[in-house]
Amino acid sequence: MRKVMIVDDNHLSAEGVEKNIDWEALDAKVVHICYSGETAIQAIQKENVDLIITDIEMPDMDGLTMGKAALAMNPMVKIILISAYDKFEYAKRALHIGALDYIEKPLDYQYLARKVQNAFTVLDREEKNISLLKKSRPVLVEKFFRELTHMPPKEAKLQLQSHMEYLQLKLSYSFYNVIAIEPENAREYKEQYGVEKYQIELLNIRDIILEHTGIFSYVYLLENFDGFLCILAQNGSHANHFLQVCHKVMNAIAEASRPIGLSLNIGIGTIVTDFWNLCRSCESAKHALEYRFFFPHKNVFDGREALGRDLSVAEFPNQKEEELIRLLCKKEEAAIDLWLEDFSRGLTRNFQTKNFAFIQVYSLLGRILKFFYELSLDTSDLEKKIIYVYNHIEQFHTTEELCAWLKNLCRLACSKLDTSMNDYHRKLCESVISYIGENYMNNSLCLNDIAREANVSPAYLSALFKKTQEISISDLITSRRIDAACRYLTATDMSLKEISMKCGYANQYYFSTSFKKRMGMTPTAYREQH
Repeated sequence: MRKVMIVDDNHLSAEGVEKNIDWEALDAKVVHICYSGETAIQAIQKENVDLIITDIEMPDMDGLTMGKAALAMNPMVKIILISAYDKFEYAKRALHIGALDYIEKPLDYQYLARKVQNAFTVLDREEKNISLLKKSRPVLVEKFFRELTHMPPKEAKLQLQSHMEYLQLKLSYSFYNVIAIEPENAREYKEQYGVEKYQIELLNIRDIILEHTGIFSYVYLLENFDGFLCILAQNGSHANHFLQVCHKVMNAIAEASRPIGLSLNIGIGTIVTDFWNLCRSCESAKHALEYRFFFPHKNVFDGREALGRDLSVAEFPNQKEEELIRLLCKKEEAAIDLWLEDFSRGLTRNFQTKNFAFIQVYSLLGRILKFFYELSLDTSDLEKKIIYVYNHIEQFHTTEELCAWLKNLCRLACSKLDTSMNDYHRKLCESVISYIGENYMNNSLCLNDIAREANVSPAYLSALFKKTQEISISDLITSRRIDAACRYLTATDMSLKEISMKCGYANQYYFSTSFKKRMGMTPTAYREQH
């Protein structure tokens, strides 16, 4: 049964709320009737409640101040504010402090009862979700580490640090490392024995990994369909000792897995001292695995050994690839040629063999293809050229020859973009206009929602839409809402509150302000005029 508090310095008003609502039908009970904000706070301290129905205008402590204090003590409590004054500022402040609803006097008790029922529905939903959240902690921990190993350090710290205490993750160690573990013959094994047996063997490998890594201070294993990411942490004074132990343990894991029939390839990442730099270790571990093609007799790979130095994220600069993508979008052929010449010099300077250089080339080509996939463009001709190069590396004898081939590929990419981009932009804007037309009545509709639906970034969508349609997305949403409001005002006798809700406004005060700003008159005046 829900507990309710009524607060009003007017005794008759407070008793009216208590007596004119069927609390039993709502499965609720009024446990406190208070006549000032201060006594209400004292009562809550003795016995918490689920819902507070409070007047705003009270001496000493008003309802807004009291509601804010109550929420500080119990963020789950729901508050319905009541006022005899039609003040927009009150409504705005009520929403600001976190109140659930704002109602004007004189009270319509049936309407208030519906608002109370709505408050209890919101509480039920929140309590259910909190229960699910507690049960899903292992899933949230996994999500935490997946995002951590793929986010740049600053972004990871900004977005994830607040989750650590909630997830009870105490990660303060001297050194951290990420190990990438993948079965080399996964496809052949699944074809021969089936997916179920393959997954069973992966579980056996999981047990082997956990058994051998028990010597480390902290171990967390992220499991994928075809492998694992093993996050290790260790206290100590020497990073090299930690790295040596990692090598020894990983070789033991590879050896212990041989009887299972799955040959493991293991990439050891860069040792990092800052927990938020795990993405750097993860990326270097994955890149280390790429060298197994060139060293078929090995199972454990270290990026530092492959390149003769520490394989850090700086060796694979995503920002350089994004720079080429921007140049392709602008179709600036001269700038593209200069970029490729600089890229060619970098291959000669940073890589000692053609095979290592091609790993960087493959990354670049993959990024170009991914860009075209994101635009839903036909990439069959590009794929044919790229696959041919994958299979005929020996045909390139110098980086200059490679650079010339890349220039031709970029010319083809620019040509494809030139013929397809306008059509893509048109279809994207049409889908946005259609989506707004179908969802303008949702008062939470915003640019982020629309961009997520369109599968593009909010900044990109905003700039593109404004450029091609000569109107901003927010202005279009407002326009659709005001157009709908005009139709309701002239064709129905609905109240302003009902119209504001149907047109996507959180309350009628925001609706009235927006309508007057757009139409030059209030909704009431517009209805009378038309």
